[in-house]
Amino acid sequence: MQYAVQRYAATRPWAKRIGQLYVQAIQPAEARAQMKDAIKRELERAAQVFEIPQSTIVCELALAEAWGHFVCRGRVVSHLDDALAQALAHTRQPANLPDALSLPADAFFLHVPGEGGAFVVHQPERRALLLTLVRMGFAPDGVNWLQAADQVELARVEYPGELAPQLAAVGGDWHGLLAAVLNGLAMMTQPKLLLSRGWEASAPAEWVAAAAHPSCAKTRQKARSQLLKGGFGEITFCRVDELAAGAAYESQGYWRRQAGGGGHSRLVWVAPR
Repeated sequence: MQYAVQRYAATRPWAKRIGQLYVQAIQPAEARAQMKDAIKRELERAAQVFEIPQSTIVCELALAEAWGHFVCRGRVVSHLDDALAQALAHTRQPANLPDALSLPADAFFLHVPGEGGAFVVHQPERRALLLTLVRMGFAPDGVNWLQAADQVELARVEYPGELAPQLAAVGGDWHGLLAAVLNGLAMMTQPKLLLSRGWEASAPAEWVAAAAHPSCAKTRQKARSQLLKGGFGEITFCRVDELAAGAAYESQGYWRRQAGGGGHSRLVWVAPR
């Protein structure tokens, strides 16, 4: 399982229930209250066998809320391809986010190869993003989730506005992943970004082919059901054609702000060289 969202679903005993609560709830606050009760019951049972530090409880509540929004908004996963992720790793973090965002959903998971990723929840009415960062290696195979010491980092970003003061409290060891996520979010506003939807690379080729059958809807539906039951997800892959995998960059990329109509401005990416 390549993605943290898949590992979360496979390792947390409450994942299915939390997803149902957020899908069915009329108000987010209602889902949040029921989510806390469900996790509290599970943790009380687990505490009879394991010692559960307070930090673990805080992390699990944050992850559960992010997961609930992710499920409610359609389980959208965006994957920066290797060449783009490498180029963005050599790009300075933007000082501001764009005045207007272009996101795949109001809640989704952004995967950064080699780094980890983030649950992203957009609050358009508040012009804010809630980021729940998880590192690569989240929920490792063969390790009980209570003993895995999974950590998260939370950040709230309002836009437009200077990012630095908003992110001052983020731990230094999270800065690399945070910069990658912010660069990825800014990249989603760029016309040169190409999006293609497909199944993750580890999905059986014959199932993937059947899911794209050109003429038989029944075959497509059956294959899609097989893929989903097998734990394979539909992924939105993000790439820029002009970027080469494994490129050696000698200078950093950066973002510049360009004035637009109506007093608005947009970010323009200057790629590393």
